[in-house]
Amino acid sequence: MEAHEWMVRSTYQTEWIARRGILLWLAMYAGGLGGGLYLVSLYFNSFIGMLVSLLIVAVLKGGFHFAYLGRPLRFWRILFRPQTSWLTRGFIFVVGFVAFSAVQLMLSHWLPGTIWEIFLKALAGLMAAGVIVYTGFVLNSVKAVSFWNSPLLPLLFAMCGLLGGFGLTTVIALYGGNVDLHAAEAGSSGLLVINALLIAFYLWRAMQKDETGRKSVMDQMRGMAAPAFWIGVIGLGIVAPLAAALFGYLSGEVIPAVLMTGVICEIIGGLSVRYCLLRTGLYKPLFPRPSYLKP
Repeated sequence: MEAHEWMVRSTYQTEWIARRGILLWLAMYAGGLGGGLYLVSLYFNSFIGMLVSLLIVAVLKGGFHFAYLGRPLRFWRILFRPQTSWLTRGFIFVVGFVAFSAVQLMLSHWLPGTIWEIFLKALAGLMAAGVIVYTGFVLNSVKAVSFWNSPLLPLLFAMCGLLGGFGLTTVIALYGGNVDLHAAEAGSSGLLVINALLIAFYLWRAMQKDETGRKSVMDQMRGMAAPAFWIGVIGLGIVAPLAAALFGYLSGEVIPAVLMTGVICEIIGGLSVRYCLLRTGLYKPLFPRPSYLKP
């Protein structure tokens, strides 16, 4: 692109997906997966699930974020803008979740059923909810990217996080994690349908918004992100897990290999959703495009 053409052409954002930005993409998914798993584990009262969710957020999400930072020793400055910055709020959610859930797990092990355990579960649950939605609000706050600037985005991130949480919970149930396997499978299948409808509605709304949003959607339908969308989001993220769930329902038995395949496909689908959202994010041009410039 020639100098200054970005002022009249839609341009791709690359900071959050190219090169080091891949770490941010992985951190976004790890946060949604860990927070979603904690909320689902709270519902099933699964100690193992809550422990795994803590490790995912603290080690994977925290590690990817720290590796992404250009100057890690200055990250503490982010703490001083909670009134205006979703990045600050997100950092508070992550730190709060790690702290509250760690103490809660110790109480669940040594003093189960106490009022303090219940109180800390509630606090950690609120922080986990914040962890799974805040990245949606971060992207939504970027007004210059039409594709992200939608109130549906935090909801989409939340549903994807819960779907991943239900998927991991079925694996925990499969290997004796004191979880109702059939209930976890039912929750996972229901959320798959909800996610599919939500993704379709999100793309339709983006198509109606403006030319830049329409181009982002078309990049997923038949452009550079089409393989990730059709294979990752649709094929592996929706069709394959639903097929695995239907196979288990019709056969009337639990086949570990089929269930694990479905969960792995759900995880790939969750990664693909975030990849497509980040990869096809386009900055709107500052001025209307002159007629002599090609689209």
